[in-house]
Amino acid sequence: MGVIVTALLPWLWPVYPAPGVFRSKEEARAYHCERALHDAPSHRTLTRVDTPPNRGEFRKSDLIVCTQPVVPPHLRDPADEVVLRTLQDRTQQLAAAAHALRPELQSHTWLVEAHDPNTAVVAKLRFATQNALMEHGLSVSDRTPVLGAGDIQVVTRMPPVAAHPAACARYAGTGSLQEDDVLLVIIRPDAQATELVGGVCEQGRWTWL
Repeated sequence: MGVIVTALLPWLWPVYPAPGVFRSKEEARAYHCERALHDAPSHRTLTRVDTPPNRGEFRKSDLIVCTQPVVPPHLRDPADEVVLRTLQDRTQQLAAAAHALRPELQSHTWLVEAHDPNTAVVAKLRFATQNALMEHGLSVSDRTPVLGAGDIQVVTRMPPVAAHPAACARYAGTGSLQEDDVLLVIIRPDAQATELVGGVCEQGRWTWL
């Protein structure tokens, strides 16, 4: 996504991507904008942000961070669009829940597995979750556990609520997950929904977040 950081000056027209004389409503809807703190904008952009003026000064500015999708609107499925637009916040929440699960797991190596009905979204889910775990100071590996052909046939016939715990047990049983590995699984169960759920697999034990 492209990122724009702007200041809104009260005595001038808004310079963030709002509809107006120079931008139509259709063009403005392509941006996702939110207010941010001057002293903590780095979670959205690496752009340098000037120090805000002292309180009481006439000169005043608000920090607005806007993201513009690389893919034009209406080309993605609406549910996919919602998931991708809120991906960073959602994966951070799931990573925070996993990080707080048990203190002894924080010294383990974390692996990430993502499941989504849209295969194009899977890589984005996995990458965002890996980044979120690293922000918590956890050691993250790019390895992925694998199942044998027979296990895959059995697990894929199960409903998701049973399939993931079963796969977790087999990962441990076959040695695909090592003793000091922890697997965080991110799942979107329904292509028409935007809900993300997570689970943690550790030494064959499965825990829903």
